[in-house]
Amino acid sequence: MSSAKTLFAPAPVAPISDEERARREKAVEWTLAAQRRQGYTHDPLIEDACQSFVAGQIDLAELGRRLNPAL
Repeated sequence: MSSAKTLFAPAPVAPISDEERARREKAVEWTLAAQRRQGYTHDPLIEDACQSFVAGQIDLAELGRRLNPAL
C-alpha cells in the first residue's frame, strides 16, 4: 500500500536556468510585496511554497495547488 505522501508527491521538474530562477524570484518578491502593502500577513507554508518554486523544485501548477488546495 502506498502512503499518501507518495500518491500526492509532485512530479519531478526539470532543472531551471539562472535566468528562469531570477525571473521567478522577481515575480514572487513583487507579488508578496504587493500583498504585504495591502496588509496581508503570509503563512510560513506560503513562503515555503514560493521558495520551492523559485528554487525550481516545483512548477507553477504545483505552486498553485499548494497555495489553493481547491485547485
